[in-house]
Amino acid sequence: MATPPLVPRMWDAARARGIDAPDWNGTTPPGDRALPPDRYRALLAERATGTRLTLQDDAVRVWAPPGAVIRLWNGATTALHLADGEETTLLLPPADPAAPSAGRCGATVFPRGDRLAGGWLGEYAAMRA
Repeated sequence: MATPPLVPRMWDAARARGIDAPDWNGTTPPGDRALPPDRYRALLAERATGTRLTLQDDAVRVWAPPGAVIRLWNGATTALHLADGEETTLLLPPADPAAPSAGRCGATVFPRGDRLAGGWLGEYAAMRA
């Protein structure tokens, strides 16, 4: 997205305009971007701007852009769903009652291009529901 020398300048420019979030609603490219216009448009299509997650007892109310990956967990048990752009309620997976982490629940949303990993994150990417 940005080469290391550009990052501090881009951060300072964003902060000067009151932008302090890792995502933004605008579509105007930053002046110092390292991406050509076509790759910048592809990056914007991959954002998860506006994603909403609300944990409700044994379910999660979620809205995510189409194609985003929703990962739910209850202890070590996980479930994977693909977002279709509609708000929905998803049940958390049932935990293994013998697992010490049972009852520790949560959810996360990954944009389309950010759901696979290698290296130390490869273990997470390899998990199956």
